[in-house]
Amino acid sequence: MSSGSENQNRIEAKSTVNDSYGTTIPSEIRKALGEKIEPGDTVRWVVSDGELSLEIVHERYGAFEDAAPFDGPEWDGEEVAEGTWIQ
Repeated sequence: MSSGSENQNRIEAKSTVNDSYGTTIPSEIRKALGEKIEPGDTVRWVVSDGELSLEIVHERYGAFEDAAPFDGPEWDGEEVAEGTWIQ
């Protein structure tokens, strides 16, 4: 028999799988997760012993927004361009 506190943390929601097997994370789930899931994150689907679970893989959305521009070599001719390629 399970304890009542075990079900207090349980949130259930439904979503429909479309023709291309895509689905949307229901708003109840997104709200319950708060800032634990954001646009740009990846959801990893895991099946273990017939049980399905999801793992959130955090990908910082706009991770390179603060990166300084790269000032590469000037392209004055074919020699510079050919020498720039890594072989």
